[in-house]
Amino acid sequence: MEQEIQALGERVSRLVEISRRLAEENRSLKGRLGEAVAARADLEQRVSEARARVESALARLPMTQDVEA
Repeated sequence: MEQEIQALGERVSRLVEISRRLAEENRSLKGRLGEAVAARADLEQRVSEARARVESALARLPMTQDVEA
């Protein structure tokens, strides 16, 4: 009976440690996700600005007529 109680105590200790590690990993992953979401938003903004600059530059180009050879 004593051995069973000791084994159970060891299993509970392992489960507590696993739970602690998983909680820490979860916090870390949430932080990384937040950083990734912010980086994505920044990149989307930069692409949008670049697209607007390209469209503006294209609009300023003179129209040319195709010359048949």
